[in-house]
Amino acid sequence: MNSGAPDDSGVVAIGQVVAGRYKIERMLGSGGMGRVYRGQHTAIGKPVAIKVLHAALGHNQEAATRFQREAVASGRLDHPNIVSVLDFGELDNGNLYLVMEALEGEHLGHRLAREKVLLWSDAVMIARGVLLGLRHAHERGIVHRDIKPDNIFLANKDGEEVVKILDFGIAKFYASGAPDDQTATRAGIAVGTPTYLSPEQAVGDPITPACDLYSTSVVLYEMLVGRAPFEDDDVIRLMTAHASADVPAFRELVPDIAVPDGLEEIVRDGLAKRAANRIGSALEYVQRLDEILLGNDVEIAAMPLSARGSEPISIPVGPYTSSTPAPGRFGRASTSVPRMSSPRPEQIEPRRAHAWKWLALAAVIVAGGMLGAHELLASGRLHALDAPPQVDDRASRLEAALHGLQQGATCAERKATIPTLVELGDASAIAALKKAWSRGPANACLRAAADDAIKKLGAAAKKP
Repeated sequence: MNSGAPDDSGVVAIGQVVAGRYKIERMLGSGGMGRVYRGQHTAIGKPVAIKVLHAALGHNQEAATRFQREAVASGRLDHPNIVSVLDFGELDNGNLYLVMEALEGEHLGHRLAREKVLLWSDAVMIARGVLLGLRHAHERGIVHRDIKPDNIFLANKDGEEVVKILDFGIAKFYASGAPDDQTATRAGIAVGTPTYLSPEQAVGDPITPACDLYSTSVVLYEMLVGRAPFEDDDVIRLMTAHASADVPAFRELVPDIAVPDGLEEIVRDGLAKRAANRIGSALEYVQRLDEILLGNDVEIAAMPLSARGSEPISIPVGPYTSSTPAPGRFGRASTSVPRMSSPRPEQIEPRRAHAWKWLALAAVIVAGGMLGAHELLASGRLHALDAPPQVDDRASRLEAALHGLQQGATCAERKATIPTLVELGDASAIAALKKAWSRGPANACLRAAADDAIKKLGAAAKKP
């Protein structure tokens, strides 16, 4: 069997077997540290990604240490929002290799280069996934130190998009007792990518988890605004800005930006100059983002609210149109089933006769588990509940229209509910219309209609 050792250039041939068990299928890319290949474990048929350190760097102590650091740090971590490292070793000619889980998708950096600005809900969901992975790392005494779009991967997994943190090559073992290499810990040496560097990294102060929270905040700022808060070709000026310059307000850079109230405050808290003034932890950051998401009717991961912050971020993908996120995006979809178009008001009533009893079944599952639900189905008692409860037609139409306004899959569908709201003349719809009107580009098509409806409903409410 071919040993699969690369030649002096570090290139591994397609079809070779690396380390006796990883068959090379194709090259995925090449970077400053090495080449990455798609391969397969020959014994179990599992797809893998194999990173081989460039031969020229094999005798470079700093590069070799960084490569080994990535293996050691990632090997200590086991979280769905962190890329899994499966193996590490040395080939016959001395070149180092690293075996990771195979991922399909794209780097956040590629998406930002293409789209510039993301929907605010997509940006928050991506940041949330990064923070969940960082929480896991921080609890194990590891600071990533290089959070940036190119180290955040948006992986497609079974119709879902899962955030994966990559490259722990300059990670800091700040509380684990593990030895740090001198190049990564010398006082006064800035380690990281300047655009995303925390103030303490810029001036060589001690490294703590707060560094990662700052860098994540820079990334979130960039996703929302279209650029990082500080940009400069001069690295010294850039690092000085991180340490002392005021963070530009969103509207200074994007006057017509549409983000929920409170979101900019969270980002600015994450960008505080002093680590002690920043958001206290990755978990606290997630909880604050969750408040924004839930307050704006964006569903989060399918889990009890008490467990938020402990689960991976992954959102199933549903049908889409040109006005909704494309496949593989984070959206306002249900987290347990793909997003479907909201029913039109006239479709609601025929469904009520059946839908409400399944709500009862769901309540049984929550209260007594699947066993209780199975017993209820087996007993036939659920079928005795087939008759729907009596409902007020006007109230049900209002409920259906408000649901369509909030959850319609496209802007056109959401706009189509407005005439019904005006017809019903219920002033309670004004708040929902204002909320929809201010929800940003995704609802641009309904702004004029919503504004007109608000005026009509307000006028009707004032009549004696």
